[in-house]
Amino acid sequence: MRLPAPDLTTPSAPRTGIVSVHATADGAVDVWRRDPVTGEGRVQRTRQRGWIYTRNVDDLLHLGSRLTVSSGPASAEAAYHAQDLAPDSQVDPRAYRYLLSGPSPRQLEGEIQRGAVTARGLKVRPALGDLSGYLRLGYAEQYLIATGQTYHQGLTFDQPVRLQFDLETTALSPDEGRLFLIAVRDNRGLETLLEARRPAQEGEIIEAFLALVQERDPDVIENHFIHGFDLPFLAARARRHGIPFQLGRSGDGVPWTVDDGSRVPMWVCPGREILDTLDAVRRLNLPSSGLKAAARHFGVAPEDRVYLEGAEIVSTYRDHPKLVRQYARQDVQEVDDLARIVLAPSFALARLTPRPYHRLTRAGPAKGVLEPMLIRAYVEAGRPFPAPERGHLEPHRGGHVQLHAEGVLRHVVKADVASMYPSIIRAEGIGPRQDELGVFHRIVSDLTTQRLTHKRAARDATLSGAQRREHHAMQDAMKLVVNAAYGYLGAGRLARLGDRDAADRVTARGRALLQQVTGALEARRVQLIESDTDGVYFSMGGDVGEARERQLISEVSAGLPDGITLEFDGRAQAMLSHQVKNYVLLRYDGTLDLSGASFESSRSERYGTAFLRTALRALLQGDVPGVQAAFEDTTNRLTARDVTNADVSSRVRIGKARSDYAQTRGQRKEAHLEAVWQAGLDFRVGDRIDLYVRAGAGLSVLTDLDGRDYDAGHYRAALVQNYATRLRKALDPADWEQLFSGRGAGLFDRPVAEMRVQWRPVEDAAR
Repeated sequence: MRLPAPDLTTPSAPRTGIVSVHATADGAVDVWRRDPVTGEGRVQRTRQRGWIYTRNVDDLLHLGSRLTVSSGPASAEAAYHAQDLAPDSQVDPRAYRYLLSGPSPRQLEGEIQRGAVTARGLKVRPALGDLSGYLRLGYAEQYLIATGQTYHQGLTFDQPVRLQFDLETTALSPDEGRLFLIAVRDNRGLETLLEARRPAQEGEIIEAFLALVQERDPDVIENHFIHGFDLPFLAARARRHGIPFQLGRSGDGVPWTVDDGSRVPMWVCPGREILDTLDAVRRLNLPSSGLKAAARHFGVAPEDRVYLEGAEIVSTYRDHPKLVRQYARQDVQEVDDLARIVLAPSFALARLTPRPYHRLTRAGPAKGVLEPMLIRAYVEAGRPFPAPERGHLEPHRGGHVQLHAEGVLRHVVKADVASMYPSIIRAEGIGPRQDELGVFHRIVSDLTTQRLTHKRAARDATLSGAQRREHHAMQDAMKLVVNAAYGYLGAGRLARLGDRDAADRVTARGRALLQQVTGALEARRVQLIESDTDGVYFSMGGDVGEARERQLISEVSAGLPDGITLEFDGRAQAMLSHQVKNYVLLRYDGTLDLSGASFESSRSERYGTAFLRTALRALLQGDVPGVQAAFEDTTNRLTARDVTNADVSSRVRIGKARSDYAQTRGQRKEAHLEAVWQAGLDFRVGDRIDLYVRAGAGLSVLTDLDGRDYDAGHYRAALVQNYATRLRKALDPADWEQLFSGRGAGLFDRPVAEMRVQWRPVEDAAR
């Protein structure tokens, strides 16, 4: 293993074009590259020694003369070697002083496990992960660090071959249904459908799909929910037909699953990176993470988009196959377009951190991205990895959040302390006290500087659209890392270089800065609405124009310390401030932005969401009669059954398998599980089921989407309890009661036309 001087934010020996790395326990490594100029793909087959950081060599003393210990790298003849990275200095005994290496990862790990039985007095051979005193990375990560490389150097997002596929099936379970259509697309011009109108043809299209993958030879395979549905379904049906599921590029080519603690296991394929756009979308906290909703949100849904409910697809294919074919083609088109938006930051991150691309959509930016960069720097510098901080009795105090006003305020501006915590870390040189190389601070500082360069380039009109998108993705990736730095400091034992005291210093400085900003704004006679580390919302009181709003923010920014900048971050006609982090903005272009669980939830019913959006728009325009009209229209439509069962249904996630519920059902029935049980359906943890309240039957599974046998009284009451209540703070209490109680106007009640939206200050509201 080479140990050059560290280069912290780029690979120390950059080699272009890595698109996939497959490293095995026996030391074999296959590296696939895509030439940035010619587009040609090639594979390099090599080997690596296994390596692990350790605090001491006690578990390997049984090796005797087969273990060499020295201050230099392993010699060519050494089977097992421990490099003492601090031969002339005293280090904390909890520091990872030695860099162990062996003929292969498997052999090195096996000898550690074998020796630990004797050295630690154990009765059984332990798993390596159960042994304290070791710092071990995955085999691909070991290769990338040892060779000073990362993915995607010299490549733009579309230079690797990207393939999307989507399945249409007769049921959600491979035990109950089959494949009848596979839509396939790639970024080299392929667009095709594979169809099996008869059950006997299913095996043929599976074989045709696998052959097509080998022919097109993609570097990346993408779909929405590919880990949770497409690959497990396809693999199960291939097994049913006795077809080898050879999707990959090396070995037997068969993909496998890795349980990484996420909702569903991750599928890994030798030589091809499998990316799930659902993983990336879920990080964005959108109202819905479904493909169609995400495509609409990002504006990539085709104008002639076909929308079909899942239960309708099979019957529609039987009667109108062209419609389903168009639907399937548009599915993979949307995945392609969505991937360019939501996967681009992960693609860029893979240039920065020594981790495979496919791991980054799920990796936490602190432990999963920043920490491997820290480890790489210490390995390359040939220094012991520092000891973790000793535990604190008191928890780390988080940032300051305060609600200053609630209700509807007009002429709203948002000011943002640009990357507040990273800016504090950078400006004041804060980092973990045990970080002797200063790696942490240098990474944050370097990436912050580089990010500003990419951010400016992303706005440069002289560059092509593709170039601007690449710069935007890179600045997004760098933002993820630098913004994770503060959380990493305060993560305690979850972070190997965490430092609670350093995190507290950043927090305290952040609070002081925020108070300086809010004080300066109040001195300029604006009304504060909400303040936290994400920014400050305030009302100008009147329409003074964007130029004056920007000028005011510049004035406040000029009084801040060097390295700290207050930026203009948007404006709105009006804002409904409901709770901390729960608000609605009506932009000047008419866009309605909803934020927080009070206004956005995947469990909200469509009829309620439609009412709420209409009512909120009217409310923010000061149109209280419009709010009343939206409420009365919705209640009338419920009573007249003009809305469908699907409109009032709610999608719930199942938290117990049917077999587990059967064991507890006698003692305690759970309403949503009981509804699925009574429907006679099998269910597993993670399944999502649409439920609604049926008249005379209670909570039931949705089967007839266009039916109208819902309990109208229940949903009228829910409209008030679950949706209209979110408007309370914008209205006088008596006005709210009059609008939504259902009793009608009294003799002394205020006419609706005279009602006005309101706001009030919130004192001492620190959360």
